Amino acid sequence: MDKIKGHIVFMMAAALMFLLLAITVADFVISFKEHRPPDESIVSLLAMSISGVVGIVSGYLAGKTKE
Repeated sequence: MDKIKGHIVFMMAAALMFLLLAITVADFVISFKEHRPPDESIVSLLAMSISGVVGIVSGYLAGKTKE
């Protein structure tokens, strides 16, 4: 059961990081093509999301039973 929980947490964190990467790359490509700076909301989205991923992983590690 703990192994399944570990896989679920890993998949959630990896999927979120992939989604953030896709959003960031898309915004930077659009910014490059339109000759403008990257949107400020994307930067704040990244900051909040990375702290959320850290919270998810640390919550899992803190609640994990010791073997």
